[in-house]
Amino acid sequence: MDPLPFALKTRVFIEENEMSVLHLAVFMQFLLSFLAVIWVVFWSFWFILAFLTRSPVKRRQSSRLPIVPIIAIAIWILFIAVFPGLPLLRIVPDELVIALVGTAITLAGLAFAIWARFHLGTNWSGQPTIKVGHQLIRTGPYKIVRNPIYTGILVAFAGTALVIGEFWAVAALLIILAVCYAKIRTEEKFLLEEFGESFVQYKKEVKALIPYIL
Repeated sequence: MDPLPFALKTRVFIEENEMSVLHLAVFMQFLLSFLAVIWVVFWSFWFILAFLTRSPVKRRQSSRLPIVPIIAIAIWILFIAVFPGLPLLRIVPDELVIALVGTAITLAGLAFAIWARFHLGTNWSGQPTIKVGHQLIRTGPYKIVRNPIYTGILVAFAGTALVIGEFWAVAALLIILAVCYAKIRTEEKFLLEEFGESFVQYKKEVKALIPYIL
């Protein structure tokens, strides 16, 4: 066997593999940039919609420092100080299929949150609040889970964490979950005081975040 053609074929094979890896890296970077833009657009839309749908307030939680986020951030800073290399550790395989699935999950989660936000209408607020004429919404996405906005945003963050694939993204997801859980407890206390037995029955029939599970 002539060694020259074999060596040439091997070189071509290596170069093709290197090009494939380069193309994959470029596409993965594109997905990350795409998701960054999607999140910026989502939160911009969210804040604009909050401004446009303001309505009279009947009762609102008194202003105070958000204890859960402060504790979570403090723990995170301490963790980074003790384990400085861990946040960038990749814990999800760097594969195209996983990245595409993560992107689809992110888009689906954000779409679900937007649907819930529109369905809630003027009852929505950024902090635990009872509006004038507040209604207990039990239709649309609120028939699936009691807190579909949080469900959608958490699903979207989980999808983005899959695409990023590093430890810090998963840790951030857990912190966001803790913050959402704390807000849910406070908000549902307000709803229980306002709607009484109707809200108790709603809690029995519909789960908080995950249908039929949690």
